[in-house]
Amino acid sequence: KYKRSIKCIYIDPPYNTGQSEILYKNSYKHSSWLMLMKDRLRLGHNLLAIDGMQCTTIDDVEFHRLRELIALVFGEQNLTGVAVIKNNPSGRSTVKGFSIAHEYGIFSSRSDEAMLGMLPRTKKQLMQYPEKDEIGRFQWRNFLRAGGANDFRKARPRLHYPLIVRDNKVRLPKMEWDSQKDRWDLLENPQEETVLWPSVNEIDYTWRLGVETLKTRLDDLRVRTLRNNRLVVEVKFRLDGRGVLAKTMWDEKEMNATAYGTTMLRNIIGESQVFSFPKSIYAVEKSLRVCSVHENQNVLDYFAGSGTTGHAVINLNREDGEKRKFILVEMAEYFDTVLL
Repeated sequence: KYKRSIKCIYIDPPYNTGQSEILYKNSYKHSSWLMLMKDRLRLGHNLLAIDGMQCTTIDDVEFHRLRELIALVFGEQNLTGVAVIKNNPSGRSTVKGFSIAHEYGIFSSRSDEAMLGMLPRTKKQLMQYPEKDEIGRFQWRNFLRAGGANDFRKARPRLHYPLIVRDNKVRLPKMEWDSQKDRWDLLENPQEETVLWPSVNEIDYTWRLGVETLKTRLDDLRVRTLRNNRLVVEVKFRLDGRGVLAKTMWDEKEMNATAYGTTMLRNIIGESQVFSFPKSIYAVEKSLRVCSVHENQNVLDYFAGSGTTGHAVINLNREDGEKRKFILVEMAEYFDTVLL
């Protein structure tokens, strides 16, 4: 029924560590665990939609082996990325001496039709866009690019052109591109106007926008005069309404599995230690957003545990009114005592 219809698989399999070790009937601990995972990864892969994605969480013990196994099942080209998740800020001591504070989320795709979802901006990020006009929120940024190697004139000569400033207004002058010399030639001699080039201390840089694009956005420029009477051109840098791409480091306090997993579960059920190592609800929500799960799409978790994946789907539906669906697979006594 659900073949090729699952938009996102989120799984938190046994980590094969001393604290959650499976009882093996032979001495092939890692290979037995890998066979357990290989069978299930292949079955799950058949259920994923053509634009579906999977997030698999793991820690350092099996990370490198699991990463290669996922590449084998999904294809190396469909390994989308790995997020380091700071799930235990206080750290967990180990025999080797390091205090472990993180785990990994391995993201993989069914095909190149899968698209990463965007994350909503935090309040702190929104505060970086304090201005507002009839189009929306924005911030002023220096129109001059003078930071990286690609910002030098030699790297992108077409972005090195003159601007004409008068009474704090900016216009593009008459100019012509010289393909032999790789430069713009100014074709007018402005009177009572200032000619600005993207240069600082006799070093030639570039502007942020090309000539053709700037023609449609001249109203988004302004000129400020600094204390040393130097003129600075600024451009409106607008807020992208789609959100932001996920970073490879997830270190927000909400990733804490103790505060937003163990404690939250205790508050819901009223008992302590009813389930070991539940995930942070917010870490799972974030993973589902990255997998771009939306209206009426299906989420599968076949290592359902305490049901955090279902909980995360419910939270997202309550937040935006969409109707995502979830399928949880689990066994053992806590199916009734915890998950249900």
